[in-house]
Amino acid sequence: MSGFLGMISVGALWQIAYAPYVSDYSRYMPAGSGARPAFWASYWGCVLGSVLPMLLGALLGLTVSDGNIVAGLAAATQPISILIVVVFSIGIGSTTAMNVYCGVLSSITVGQTFLPSWRAGAAARIVLSVIFVVLALAMALLGAKNFMVNYENFLSLLLCVMAPWTAVNLVDFYLVQHGKYDVQSFFAADGGVYGRYNTTALFCYGLGIAVQVPFLATDLYTGPVARAFGGVDVSWLVALVVVGPLYYFLAMAKR
Repeated sequence: MSGFLGMISVGALWQIAYAPYVSDYSRYMPAGSGARPAFWASYWGCVLGSVLPMLLGALLGLTVSDGNIVAGLAAATQPISILIVVVFSIGIGSTTAMNVYCGVLSSITVGQTFLPSWRAGAAARIVLSVIFVVLALAMALLGAKNFMVNYENFLSLLLCVMAPWTAVNLVDFYLVQHGKYDVQSFFAADGGVYGRYNTTALFCYGLGIAVQVPFLATDLYTGPVARAFGGVDVSWLVALVVVGPLYYFLAMAKR
């Protein structure tokens, strides 16, 4: 049960973490498409690009006994194994480049929050890209001996902070605002019609992280409820169940 729910958590985290890429699947749709077509375009774009490779990985995990996944993939996909490995290698390379790109843009956005007059030119973008690549490489090399443990801890931490965020994000978009936003206010220094802070969202987000603590099951910390469940981590489900309805109630009360 622990492993099964752990894999569900990984799949859920993958979709949640891909939220910044949603616009890549829907940006070229007609302006009046609405929330429903945008949802399905994003959903199928994310799911088809992730669930199918995950299913392949699960099948390989059942057939590869020595842990060498690449060799197992090559053996299982004869006679087109070379083509399959090349396709996966290109996919990993392009995904990594896209992640560096998004990390750099996010860093620039954070920097401009505190220094509005700063305009990151080509040199700044190149330097930030190199820093991201070096940091990622250092983390990969230093954590290679305990990769799975470090990776699982990282996923648990990431899911802990992203589950309440996605609950607020989805409830606000679909149930509170119904997909209608004043986009220009997003770029205004004072927040435009929304102001600088959404105190309701921040409160629900902080509470969502706090309520997960007893349910966490990681190598670094295991909460009392998780221990009672035999090490099964359901913290992110608790965050969704608590934060979603709470944010909807509080946000609608302010309207």
